[in-house]
Amino acid sequence: MSKNIPAALAALPQGCALSLRTHPRNPNHHLWWNNGTWWLHATVHRPDYTKQRLRLPLETKNITLARTRRDAVLGAWSEEQRAWSQALRKEAA
Repeated sequence: MSKNIPAALAALPQGCALSLRTHPRNPNHHLWWNNGTWWLHATVHRPDYTKQRLRLPLETKNITLARTRRDAVLGAWSEEQRAWSQALRKEAA
């Protein structure tokens, strides 16, 4: 998978929330076919109430592999968000 994905996620400011709307009947949600390869396409809500499109190359033509990579990226992002939220709660306490 692309080495740019962790860098792209790390470049987002803390406090960003990833919009993870999914539809159970659409296993390709957040996937985008662009010129022969699959990309992850999502929306990030920033702390200043703006939003940003997040498009990351998954570097595969295989839909099954693309879904696996999408799930790995979104799972890592969700873990990061949980850790950040917990840190904020501890600071507030």
